Amino acid sequence: MDDQRYEEELTKVSQLASLKQEIDSKNQQLSEMEQKLDDTSAVARKLVIGLMEKLMKSDRRSLEFEHMYYEYEKMYRERSATVEQLMNEKRKLKEEYIEGMFANRNNSDILHSTGPFTYCDHNLSKIRKEKSINIKLQMYQKKELEQRTKELDECKAQNDLERRRLMDEIEEAQISALTNQLKEKTEELEESQNLNNVLTVKELTTRKELHNARKESISGLLDMLNNRSTLLVKRMGEINRKAFDDMCSEKYSNGDWQEISAELCSLWERYLGDSNWHPFKRVKNGGIWQEIIDDEDEKLKELKNDHAEVYEVVTNALLELNEYNPSSRYPVPEVWNKKERRRATLKEIIQYLFSKSKRPKRKRS
Repeated sequence: MDDQRYEEELTKVSQLASLKQEIDSKNQQLSEMEQKLDDTSAVARKLVIGLMEKLMKSDRRSLEFEHMYYEYEKMYRERSATVEQLMNEKRKLKEEYIEGMFANRNNSDILHSTGPFTYCDHNLSKIRKEKSINIKLQMYQKKELEQRTKELDECKAQNDLERRRLMDEIEEAQISALTNQLKEKTEELEESQNLNNVLTVKELTTRKELHNARKESISGLLDMLNNRSTLLVKRMGEINRKAFDDMCSEKYSNGDWQEISAELCSLWERYLGDSNWHPFKRVKNGGIWQEIIDDEDEKLKELKNDHAEVYEVVTNALLELNEYNPSSRYPVPEVWNKKERRRATLKEIIQYLFSKSKRPKRKRS
């Protein structure tokens, strides 16, 4: 009868192993799909970056032409200022000349003499000649500047035209190619998402079946495991009453320490079962958020101050409940590796069942 039960348990565990392998395979497929999505995003980014670089080159060329235009315009303003200054000097000399003529009109010696007037006329003629040369030079420079400005405007217009043409070519070629690639990748992504949804539903179903099968294996192992076994069935989240007994026997040795221990233990079992009490805080460890015990919780601070001996026992039970049954907050059975103080793996359970199935059969008398 025992051999038949071992065979049944072995069959259940083998089914668990098969389900576990199928889940791993589906997770691998999902990982490959996510890699394809990352590759698609990388291609899209590369094409967009290439487009932006070409646009920036065109913009730099346009800026160079604008810089040349501003330089010529600056030169034109400077020469215009020089001409304006010369014109002001001309007016000033002319005014001084006229004032001198009126001031000496009543002087008969000067009126009947031609020497001074001849000298003034000579100077005025020389000034007019220089002014005329400067004006012609200014007109030539102005004409040259206008010609250069016109050339720059034409060059800028041509550059704008080339820039627009380049944009059209890019839109027709690269952006079209990008659109096609994105469309293809989008279709692949949709297929991947649909497959992922199917796999997710199937994985949830498999996990549920795996959970139920593990519960069945725990029920079957209850009669097989003992204190000498490497594995044992442990109730996760259950308070160790012995720790309370040891503490109370030392603290209240003169009184009814057993009753005090029972009351304290029952009190903290009620606290642990209260789902509204959440003495945890979230911290980031290695880039992953996890929940740890909140040392500033009022109840835990009071426990630590009054009964520090059982503080670790209570917090360990809290952590186990938060991991194995956070919603209902009551102890649940689990196969435990007693030596390494951790949850037993599926492989360890299978190995244990195999070892039991290979034991020698008792001979019938």
